[in-house]
Amino acid sequence: MTVKQMIRDAFDTVTCSDTLKKQTCDYVAGRMRRGRKSAARKLKWAVSMACLLLFATSGLGGLRLYYAEAAVISIDVNPSIELDINRWGRVVDQTTYGQEGETILQSLSLKHMEYDDALTLLLGSDEMQKYFKKDSLVSITLEAEDGGQAMLSDLQACVDTALKQCHGSVTAEYASVDSHMCDEAHEHGMSLGKYYAIQELLTVDPQATLDEFKDKSMKEIKGHTEHCQHREQAGVQEQTGGREEALDESQGDPQDNSEQSSECPGRPAHGREGGGHGGRHH
Repeated sequence: MTVKQMIRDAFDTVTCSDTLKKQTCDYVAGRMRRGRKSAARKLKWAVSMACLLLFATSGLGGLRLYYAEAAVISIDVNPSIELDINRWGRVVDQTTYGQEGETILQSLSLKHMEYDDALTLLLGSDEMQKYFKKDSLVSITLEAEDGGQAMLSDLQACVDTALKQCHGSVTAEYASVDSHMCDEAHEHGMSLGKYYAIQELLTVDPQATLDEFKDKSMKEIKGHTEHCQHREQAGVQEQTGGREEALDESQGDPQDNSEQSSECPGRPAHGREGGGHGGRHH
């Protein structure tokens, strides 16, 4: 028996006109139908809102994942530019150090490009070519979560090809560094590549400082480093030659050998003050 029929049977016991009974029965049945439709609409609305919330939540999570930094590429000549790369190899942010870098990126939009395409566009741009003089040096420094050896190889192939096509006399150097290096560089307001290059310089010239070289070009920084390395190497060779000469003299006169000091030639005696050692300056 249907609900509508049950309503009609209930109204059969009521004493009134048939017309009034029919109108009342139709009204009650209509209200019940509208109640069911209202409940269905509320359920549909609730499901829609739940789906919308789920989509929004997953969308925000996906957006955060897309913009999460997985690697940093530092491109340094004298302008210094850093590109933040996500796990899909796309540029999600770009940072400049100095007015030169800002000028270059005013005419370029590298965001959301694959990093190899972004580097090709950057190195081949008219603004960047202004800084590529004869025998200029481009430093490519990579910081990646997994060490980035495969990515570094891809960078080398990409940059070498771009420079060969546009700037035959420009050379490039490549390095992969630990994750802490980037944070240290940014604390000093420097790009990763330039900070790393100056740290290498400080190991051979402890008297140098970050402030002294932070505005120098990569060619100047590398040139000073190589000069200090050659000077250090020449000093070692000279010290080795003096030691061999002293050894020959001691072998020629056994009596003098007993009076020889135990200190290496060219080094201060134990009683002298000094002998400080250098280290990395931060």
